[in-house]
Amino acid sequence: MERFSRQVEYIKINGFPGGLCSDIVEIIGARESLTVKSYRLDNGDNCEKTDNGTDDELLIKIPFAGTTLSLHLLFYPEEPWIPPDLSFSDTQFASRITTKDLEEQVPSLNSWNCNEDDIIAQLLHQLLQYYKQHQLEKLEENYVLQIQYQSLLKGLKIGENDIEISVSREGQRESSLMVRLPLSLQDVPPVLVDANPGTPTTLLEVTFPGNDGVFVARLHLSPRVEAVVGGASTLALPSVPPGTCLMEYVEMVLKLLEERVRKAVMSFETRKQFVAEVLCQFGCAVIEYDAERFNKIVLLFEVKDFHFLAILTLGPHFPLQGIRVVLQSLYHSGPREPYSCDLSDHLKHNAQWRPEEMVKHMREAVLSAVPSFQTSSVRMA
Repeated sequence: MERFSRQVEYIKINGFPGGLCSDIVEIIGARESLTVKSYRLDNGDNCEKTDNGTDDELLIKIPFAGTTLSLHLLFYPEEPWIPPDLSFSDTQFASRITTKDLEEQVPSLNSWNCNEDDIIAQLLHQLLQYYKQHQLEKLEENYVLQIQYQSLLKGLKIGENDIEISVSREGQRESSLMVRLPLSLQDVPPVLVDANPGTPTTLLEVTFPGNDGVFVARLHLSPRVEAVVGGASTLALPSVPPGTCLMEYVEMVLKLLEERVRKAVMSFETRKQFVAEVLCQFGCAVIEYDAERFNKIVLLFEVKDFHFLAILTLGPHFPLQGIRVVLQSLYHSGPREPYSCDLSDHLKHNAQWRPEEMVKHMREAVLSAVPSFQTSSVRMA
């Protein structure tokens, strides 16, 4: 694979246009993979032979519609101006390709330049578009799946580039599709997503075990989206009631995600207002606070000559979840850390309160806990 290191690195960094998951394509040298081929001996027995490949081959695995399309490229090292030979894991697709089709649908093969950094990316993009066209032609033979596909295009107001579909092959019953949901993050504060690379992408993978319209759904989220709504593995998708059409279900999922985004924005704004109120009331006592996400404030209090820290933590679900308040002694330490006391269970909280009311109840809880906290910390000394 060293021969194509620049072209491979280009794809790993930039992906290639046209694929919903082109940024996670897997590329390995054929020598790094083992290809098992079956042979039939003269006596009728089956025999398996393992080929290690050569350094002039690339095996590229492209995620497509919840499945994987494998592409094998065989290059000519002595004649690098000649485009590679191609083979596909989808044998049905491979069997219908003609030289004329490749000339028309994959123009990069006609003007192959091995010195271009993006030449393999161009090839993958053009082949993938050709493969999509092949799947759409097969879709015309499946009336139920075609209705589901058209309803997504119209209902979500998206284009064909936002959906990938894999129609069941001969001998198989299962079909699948992948749709990019139009989830907007434009109202999300940049600080909540900027630490995550890539574009915000929300994909719903749908599998159809048969031809009766019944389906199973699975969600895939990019890191930027996960930073706002949480991980796909922890996000419980709605159940699929009997008789539910795909478009109705997609609307349910999109509504769930939009509500998660709304709550994340609301939590950020409320945390910001709470921190501002604490700064207003206890400005001189504030030692430090999180000025980006507004998740934490540390205050230094003095009550009757007793000094201590109050550490306030605001979680991502604030104000639905209350404030965590921990008092920490400045004088007395245990074997491993300073003596502290968590007041969270004793703190009154109501998500409907204004920030000034929350600060007021936090202050009252701290003052009422100081005598017992001071006594307990002295005993621990």
